[in-house]
Amino acid sequence: MKLTYWMARNLHGEAVDAIIARTKHDCEQKVLAYGAPGDYAAPVKKSFLYGDAFDLFELATAKDGGRGMG
Repeated sequence: MKLTYWMARNLHGEAVDAIIARTKHDCEQKVLAYGAPGDYAAPVKKSFLYGDAFDLFELATAKDGGRGMG
């Protein structure tokens, strides 16, 4: 299976401070709602492949996983 999402990296914080969303438009709207647009990079499309729900869980919780993956 494939998971695709959009991410706007926080220019002044850690990877966990990034904003993620299902669509580019939603990501742009969250940037406007959550903080100053100048604090975030332009949204980029990310995707990765996984085999089943356990693989997805393992990817998301493993070291260097979460918002930095893809």
